[in-house]
Amino acid sequence: MSIAVPASRGRVPAVVAEQFAAARGRRVSAFVTRTSRGIGQRCPWELVSIGGHTDSERGAVAWIIAEALMRQRCGKVTHAFDSWRTATLGGAPLNGQLRQLVTAFAEPVFKPQTDPAAKPHHGVPGHVGEWLWYLLALESPDTAARAREYLTPPKDNVNDSGGDGLVIYRSRSGTGPELLFRLWEMKKYTGKDDSVTDTVRGAWDQLSESGINYVISQIAWADREVSGDVGTFVSELADLWLEGHPSSGAGVSVATNASAAPKQRAFTTSHERIPHLRHDGQLEGLIVAIDDFPDFARQVQELVWTAL
Repeated sequence: MSIAVPASRGRVPAVVAEQFAAARGRRVSAFVTRTSRGIGQRCPWELVSIGGHTDSERGAVAWIIAEALMRQRCGKVTHAFDSWRTATLGGAPLNGQLRQLVTAFAEPVFKPQTDPAAKPHHGVPGHVGEWLWYLLALESPDTAARAREYLTPPKDNVNDSGGDGLVIYRSRSGTGPELLFRLWEMKKYTGKDDSVTDTVRGAWDQLSESGINYVISQIAWADREVSGDVGTFVSELADLWLEGHPSSGAGVSVATNASAAPKQRAFTTSHERIPHLRHDGQLEGLIVAIDDFPDFARQVQELVWTAL
């Protein structure tokens, strides 16, 4: 028996969301405003705003995320993803063995709660926040300073231990290390205080205390997927991190309500929380601000679960 996800305001059918997503190239970045902040401070940061959209546009962003994460979760079991996508867009639930199969991929994060009195499922906003970071990073063009060589997708379960994200770049600056890496920690903030300050500080403290463990957990993934000089570089990441080598670095991303987004200042004391990364350019910050972020995360959940 399927579990219904409670409907919320402003929803459009998945097929309409897909049409609006397709018209923008199925890119989250086509629906956002990106602003560079903190220029000149030790940890510059970027504000990504997702708001002021029609229901169809907001649905399109949710659909892009739902489609991407289900493709990743199903992996090489492509008929599971294809069946989920067809059923979701067609508005008809899956049945029998196919439903069992697709449910097994979706439910570790997205299974709805059956008790109306239960506390909100914090795993869903956290996972959606990780996918926002990943898709924005994936869609970001290379710059004059660096070109992306490797990017880890989010873990299947937001509560899994280990680092949240790893990016490896090839420098184009002509000076310093040729290869660089950034270890990222992702957080969500849905509190009532409308301030992400403590969340940002906590993320940096987490990286400072457990970063080496996160790096090692990421090496297991990257080592199977890269070769050549990048593969050699991966084998050196743990030592580079502990040394605070100029090729190492870290970032913190927070997905939150638009009302909680910093107006001007943020990440000003990040370097104090992780002092072993003492070189310029080693720290990065990201705030993804969404109108009613918990509701947006529920919309992604609804799209994932609607055929189940």
